[in-house]
Formats: sequence, structure tokens, C-alpha cells
Amino acid sequence: MSEDNARRRLRRLLIVATLVGVVALVAWLLQSPVFAVRDVVVRGVENSSALERLEAIDVVSGVATLSVKADVVQAELELDPWIKDSRVVVQWPGHVEIDVVEYVPVAAVQTGTTWVLVGEEGSVLESLPTSPPGLGTVTITTESILPGQKISDVEVVAAVLFIARVGDGVSVPTTVWNEGNELVATVNGYRVRIGPAVDVEAKAAAVVAILADGIPLGSVIDVVSPTRPAVAIPQPEVEE
Repeated sequence: MSEDNARRRLRRLLIVATLVGVVALVAWLLQSPVFAVRDVVVRGVENSSALERLEAIDVVSGVATLSVKADVVQAELELDPWIKDSRVVVQWPGHVEIDVVEYVPVAAVQTGTTWVLVGEEGSVLESLPTSPPGLGTVTITTESILPGQKISDVEVVAAVLFIARVGDGVSVPTTVWNEGNELVATVNGYRVRIGPAVDVEAKAAAVVAILADGIPLGSVIDVVSPTRPAVAIPQPEVEE
């Protein structure tokens, strides 16, 4: 009977040792070059520091695929002020795909003596010493704000949205400022009275429609009421 017990204990020990060995082998394989990341494909990067951030958290060729956590990578990427959204897919064995969606800068906003690039949703993307050429500007001076934050000033947010909605259909960058309690702009060289910082999308659409119809140079566009826009056409000078 004792010999039978000894054989059973030996079999159990052999089974346990085998299981331990298998687990150890699997763990070694997962950390070995066999299952290392062979390629990292990143799409959509233009202005962000996505590549530098990936390198900083060791999402590079040669690291163990097991160490690449999609949620961790995504969280790190979205700390970048330029990155609006991201998608991270880890495919076994050894392939990582990352798609980045960046904000599109629509305007430069004056903040004291400096400028910030701002996306359509009011997200601050980058600080600049001067306004970049070819981009709409908002010269409503607002408090200093850092990249990654959002502008809270209602007039500035409305001005940025107005510039975004006017879009690329203008040959001259749009500028928006305030006069008293109203917003005023120059769009394609025309002065535009926007009025209060409400219904700016409808107001921008009205301006685009008026410009598409064609109006004389020097005209002033009034879209305070976007459903009833008006155009003041300059009168010719009367010779005496």
C-alpha cells in the first residue's frame, strides 16, 4: 500500500513539474523575440508628437507584444493637444496599428502678447509668438491659455466657429474682433457685422451665400439677423 502511495505522489509531482515547465515555457516565449513587436504602423500624424510619445512608452519594434496595452497607448497619445482621437489595435503576433485623428487649426487667437492656434471646438493646440500667415485670426484679447486647454470666452469661441464655418471659400483669411457687445469681421475684404455671439453658424452661412451671389466692393454685410441679412452698397460719389 505504501508503494502505491509513493507512486501516486510521484505521478502528482511529475504532473505539477510538467505544468510548471509548460507555464514557464509559455511565459518565456511571450517575452522572447518570437513574440516581439515586429512593426508599428502609425497613420494620421501631421502636427502631433505621437511618434515621440510612442517611443517614450516603448511602443517600438523589438519589445514584447504582451507589454503593449492598447488602452495605455491610447491614453498617452490623447495627452497630446493636437490629438482629438486615436485607435490602437494590437495584433498577434507582433503587429501594432495606430490611427490618429488630429485637430485641424482653424484660427489664431490673440492672448496678450502671444497667439495660440485653436481648433474648431475651441481646443488650444499650440502657442506661437506671432499669427501664422494664411489662417483666420481673432483679435479679441483673451486670458493666457495653454495648449491642451479649451477657450471659455464666449465671444472668442463664437468667433472661431464663425471662421471655421466661413471655411476655405474665401481668398483672404477672415479676421474677427469685437466692437462693444458685437462681433465684427472682415471676410474676403468685406466688413461684416455679426452682432451678438449667437447663431454664428447661420450667420456664417448667410455671409457665404451673399458672397457667392456677388456684391460690389466696399459693401457692408449685416447678418445680425441671419434669416434677414442685409447688404449696404456704397453709393457713388456725386460730382459737384
